[in-house]
Amino acid sequence: MTKMDDLFDDVAGRCAAVRTLGTARVITRHFDDALRPVGLTITQFTLLITIGRMKPESISEIGQWLNIDRTSLTRNLKPLEDAGYVIRGKEGPARKRKIDLTTAGAQILEKAYPLWQRAQGQVEASFPGDAYEEAKLALISLRSIGSD
Repeated sequence: MTKMDDLFDDVAGRCAAVRTLGTARVITRHFDDALRPVGLTITQFTLLITIGRMKPESISEIGQWLNIDRTSLTRNLKPLEDAGYVIRGKEGPARKRKIDLTTAGAQILEKAYPLWQRAQGQVEASFPGDAYEEAKLALISLRSIGSD
């Protein structure tokens, strides 16, 4: 075995980023497929839930909560605004614009929720015993890596 083979084997066998990215793609596809009948992606669903629950004062707040950069966030909010699911308020202090969930946004969430519940249940059922709760806690703890 060469030094490069050792390098390849080490990264392929241990890299948290490779495993996380691959798993994230599979899970994202699973939820996107589940939400397709109502015309939402899991990213859009998550944004609507966040806006409805957190009542953000600005896009920056949403970005911080979801760890999404402003450019990606703006790109993902645009179709939600175009569909009438969210509305941005007038510019306020410090150039902040409040974002609100509309009645149409609440209605699409009501339609999407059972689809999400089914998909979420399938994910949770794919773990043995209490492994889902353990995995959830492990993922939450990994978020602290970037906050140093």
